Amino acid sequence: MTHLLLLTAFIIVMTCLQATSSKKIAVYNSRINPEIQPAKKDRGIFMIIAMAIMMLLTALRSENVGNDTPEYIRIFNEIISNPDYINVTRFEVGYVFLNQIVGKFTTNPQGILIVVAIIQYTIFIWFFLKHSKNYALTTVLFFILSFGSTLNIVRQTLAMAFVFIAFDRVLDKKIIGAIFWIIIATLFHNSAIITLVLVLLPYIKFDKVFVIILLGLCGLFAFSDLLYKVCMLVAPSYAHYFSGQYAESGWLAVTYQLLSNFIFFVVILLAVIFVKKHKKGILDGKLRYNQQNNLVLWISFAAFAGFILGYKINLVDRLISYFTIYSIIFLPNALQKYDRTSRIILSCGIVGVLIAYSIVVLKFRPDWNTIYPYTFFWQ
Repeated sequence: MTHLLLLTAFIIVMTCLQATSSKKIAVYNSRINPEIQPAKKDRGIFMIIAMAIMMLLTALRSENVGNDTPEYIRIFNEIISNPDYINVTRFEVGYVFLNQIVGKFTTNPQGILIVVAIIQYTIFIWFFLKHSKNYALTTVLFFILSFGSTLNIVRQTLAMAFVFIAFDRVLDKKIIGAIFWIIIATLFHNSAIITLVLVLLPYIKFDKVFVIILLGLCGLFAFSDLLYKVCMLVAPSYAHYFSGQYAESGWLAVTYQLLSNFIFFVVILLAVIFVKKHKKGILDGKLRYNQQNNLVLWISFAAFAGFILGYKINLVDRLISYFTIYSIIFLPNALQKYDRTSRIILSCGIVGVLIAYSIVVLKFRPDWNTIYPYTFFWQ
């Protein structure tokens, strides 16, 4: 627990410094004449420092840190000792290929953890710098929502990083580029195929009747055997997730996730309604404001509605994480549309909700992410 408290304290310090830095730059920009002197730009220095520390902790972790870390170490050792491993494994070709490349430079399995961490965090930092309008809040949200995942679900967080690039292409209306990066993501985790909907979402009107129908279907799937039957038909190899530890819903933690993401959705929805009056989205890109609003609202809706299925199979949070992760930029950007007092209150409330959720998970679902106590690989 000491490790967790120290790391949390460090992130809080970096967040406060980032917030102070951003405020000073905003004040400076409001006072100068752009025609005489170029404006200063917030480069997110303290966010980058915080992300770099988290990257190092991810890269240099021992085998005891992370539920799946021992498995990935075993996989690496098997891949470099068996040239035909790709023909006898269920793991995706992209991840196997990456291990083979790393294996040409080192036989130490720590090498793959280091390379994966560098790839992940380089993309994360680039994406946040480009799209977030509040680096301080983004830092906190990433630490609470996604840091643990980078230490556990290696292949999927790699896939999520590549989907970030695809999302950036969607915003710029470069559909071929977006599909290309989604295909790359699926080479590291098959589940990334679900993110192909990102290409379509800007052009699907966010209709309240359709939303109600989808909520009803989620409830039907969650409280009947229909979801299992669909899985048996579409992906029978994943049917075993409906039994054993994966079927233990952990109702308290799942309920907390559901309610938390519902709150986030409402905050974003209200911001988008405000945005419509100005015909300007909460993100930058070439998408028209109404298309961007569709994209943001559908992703935010999926982030909370998907957790209804968590009552049937708790592993659904892995799938929904392709959508929940966008809260890291949606929430900070949406809050910029509120007045200063509301922004401060909502920011504190959101962080409080997430901290409470983390405590609930640590207490009632410690098996989700085995991260602490933290140890380095040389210890």
